[in-house]
Amino acid sequence: MNPHFQQGIEYFYERRFMEAMRHFALALSDNPQDKEARIGAILCDMASSNEEQAMALFEYYLLTKQNGAQDCEDVMEEIINSVEENSDKIAHLFNHKDLEARINAENGIKYEDFMALIESRGSFKEAFEDIMFSTKVIISKKEDFVDFLAKLIDNGFIEMSLNYLESAVTLFPNDEQLLSLIKKVQK
Repeated sequence: MNPHFQQGIEYFYERRFMEAMRHFALALSDNPQDKEARIGAILCDMASSNEEQAMALFEYYLLTKQNGAQDCEDVMEEIINSVEENSDKIAHLFNHKDLEARINAENGIKYEDFMALIESRGSFKEAFEDIMFSTKVIISKKEDFVDFLAKLIDNGFIEMSLNYLESAVTLFPNDEQLLSLIKKVQK
């Protein structure tokens, strides 16, 4: 194993991502085809925006490699690409700049307005059934998203909540609120 790669792993575990990146880059300069160092560098970059997610993927990668999995670097690159793609999709949901444009273009309402509709209807289920086929609920805060998922589960919209949870967990893999919602759905 390349000593720079080994040093990169140690720095990564210490959450010293800049130093880890430097060592992975040095390992790549020694051998540009080094897939291990490439994965390490990609995960260091990912850690700058989502440290927990990068740590979880790094642990998974090392465990998979340790267990002798074939082509685990290629599999990891596919996982990273998938995670980044889902992260971009969910991050777009929380982008405030084009919230008003999205509301107009997608025949949507803000979460706050949806909450007012619930209050006027007297029931989440009734309000949601009124709009679910014609109007999108536009959510711009993570807290509102978690609240919306909890209300979906509490009101029997299990399949729909699972679809949202699958995407959300890839973006926030260690989020305790989301993990507790998954446990709630499993009951």
